[in-house]
Amino acid sequence: MGAHAVSSSPARRRRGAGAIFIAPAVAYFAVFMLLPILAVIAFAFTDWSGFDLGEMQWVGTANFEQAKDDEFFWPAFLHTLAFVGFTTVALNVIGLALALLIHTRVRGHELLRIAILLPLALSPVVTAVLWNSLLGPYGYVNTAILGPLGLADTPVDFLGQPRNAFATVLGAAIWQYSAFNVLLYYAGLQTLPKEHLEAASIDGARAWSRFRYVTLPYLRPVMAVVVVLNLIGGWKVFDLILVLTRGGPDRATEVLSTYLYQQAFEFTSVGYASAIAVVIIVLATVSALLRTRISGDLVT
Repeated sequence: MGAHAVSSSPARRRRGAGAIFIAPAVAYFAVFMLLPILAVIAFAFTDWSGFDLGEMQWVGTANFEQAKDDEFFWPAFLHTLAFVGFTTVALNVIGLALALLIHTRVRGHELLRIAILLPLALSPVVTAVLWNSLLGPYGYVNTAILGPLGLADTPVDFLGQPRNAFATVLGAAIWQYSAFNVLLYYAGLQTLPKEHLEAASIDGARAWSRFRYVTLPYLRPVMAVVVVLNLIGGWKVFDLILVLTRGGPDRATEVLSTYLYQQAFEFTSVGYASAIAVVIIVLATVSALLRTRISGDLVT
């Protein structure tokens, strides 16, 4: 019995040390992530202006019923859905293609790598300001490219016209976030077993066959993670659109997060804004779970 106690003591010490090391992370998660999420869920069932807790009134599911009948909620939802779908596909196709281009070490690949990864150094707010300066009616694209070349009789308002604004926002988002996908796919390409690629080359497999039957299967776990991150990021996109268009013109670029912001800080309807936040949380969680279930490639 004494020997058992002695042998189990180091194990207990290791578990105790592990608990001490993870305690700060657990505390951080609980205070700055779990509690705010629980608070938002609770606020979603109340009518509250966000100022005086004494004014808070329990309204049950009234906020969600309001969203169901809100003429502005559904366009924002559809815009968000379109943003998530388009950017997830585009970011993965472009990210993987550029990662392969860098991985093959084409001429000038070092300079190309710097140019591709440069957007990672910029915040979404800086990116929005940059694109505003480039694509405004008197921005660089109009004054230095379209005007001198005679491609437009009048300045093109890329962000001020509903038919152009959403496409411009998509372009800015893809430019901003594709570098992150490139980085992850490039890291995945570094782990590819070279002997398998060499064996496929010796067997006469062409470049497309090597990519389809060797490279792509090994990248599936990476792709599962990247797609989930893109889905979650797409549902909660906010700062880029807020600075670029503030959801305009005529709500053409309104997404759920900017509509939430308007309800909370312009109309002081924190309860309704919290209900919209709950919708975003549910959509992001469900889409991530569906993606991982469909792929069957969970990274452990």
